[in-house]
Amino acid sequence: MKQLPSVTDYLLLELFLVNITAVFHPIPAEPTIALLLDQNVDPWLILLVVIVASFLGALVSFAIGKFGLRRIVPFQDSERNRRVQQWFRKYGAALLLASPWIPFAGDFISLVAGLEDYDPLRFVSVILAAKILKGVALVYFISFFLELSGLHF
Repeated sequence: MKQLPSVTDYLLLELFLVNITAVFHPIPAEPTIALLLDQNVDPWLILLVVIVASFLGALVSFAIGKFGLRRIVPFQDSERNRRVQQWFRKYGAALLLASPWIPFAGDFISLVAGLEDYDPLRFVSVILAAKILKGVALVYFISFFLELSGLHF
């Protein structure tokens, strides 16, 4: 008899899909993280899934902005575009570092970084640091809250 995947397997897949596609929808990952922690899934596994998926999602979003969107949407005002690029080069790292914490619009910042021709190596290093910080904070605080409150799902 073939064993079906457990609910935990599906929740891990859902967590991965929600995080990798976050730029396209406002579905939060926090409830899934809470459910997984409540089922005693290793927090390191949850953290790994959150970081990898959200980082890959940011890379895809950056690539869409850099290679896809610019071809589809022609920008007519070159002076304005130049000013925006200068601004993004100056403040982009801080914005990218804060982007995982900005509800809804934060995921679009990776798209804008690609659109504004932000340095790819700098983008990777800053967004990876941002995703790691958010992932650690989410898993830690949700775990802490569940333990403190005694809630079980």
